[in-house]
Amino acid sequence: MIYHSYKFSCTISQSEILIALLSENNFEGFQEEENFLTAYISSDENISAELIQQIESFGIKFPSPEIIPDKNWNEEWESKITPIEINDLVLIRTEFHNVEKNFPYEIIIQPKMSFGTGHHATTHMMIELMLENKNDFKDATVFDFGAGTGILSIMAEQLGAKEILSIDNEDWAFENMIENYARNKSVKCIPVLSDKPPASENKFDIILANINRNVILEFLPALKQTLKPLGNIFCSGFLPEDEIVIMQAAEKLNLKFSNRKFRENWMALVFKNTAH
Repeated sequence: MIYHSYKFSCTISQSEILIALLSENNFEGFQEEENFLTAYISSDENISAELIQQIESFGIKFPSPEIIPDKNWNEEWESKITPIEINDLVLIRTEFHNVEKNFPYEIIIQPKMSFGTGHHATTHMMIELMLENKNDFKDATVFDFGAGTGILSIMAEQLGAKEILSIDNEDWAFENMIENYARNKSVKCIPVLSDKPPASENKFDIILANINRNVILEFLPALKQTLKPLGNIFCSGFLPEDEIVIMQAAEKLNLKFSNRKFRENWMALVFKNTAH
């Protein structure tokens, strides 16, 4: 598969707006640098005139694409990825990183094109929230919706979950999950290629949804349907200004707000299912 890269000249605040817009329009990876944001999208995807107009209305010129051959994609990721430490408890690294000290939890991720390396604020916040609620994961059934690399599923297993269903609708993400589960000996993680939650009712103790605002709003009723009474939904992938609409949607479904986090102008929320 051939990918295109677009290098936007922008400020930090503009970069945050760009990531939010582009992630909702089939862009699959982002690389942030000082005064620049590089975004990646499959050459099979069309970029609408409306998206270009919307971005340029913020004073950001939409750049010309550069072709990224598939064989170079992993090299691009690997050249930029460094180990991540979260709260002195979790080390996220690739196989080619040296380990200098021991951590209670260690996750090995070879990301390929999948979202979720621990570098992005949303993944970082989700793991922080999981650590803060680690007792809830013991012997829990977990659903990771839009699992990407499978990093949150691996974290859930290491926190004691007994079964984790991990779904993503991209072939390369599904394949990447399988590889990462093998790397981490994550035998309780079940990868599934799918674009919607399972039909089962009251199945999961915990749902993880690190996607984006539109997908969360679209599927929140279906996710709620699969959640056990008093179960928790952890969600991220949206900006603080999206909080009101997500909170309103959750309230209509009897999902009670229980926690929030902010990081680099991104947000994560946790809700509890109060319906019996």
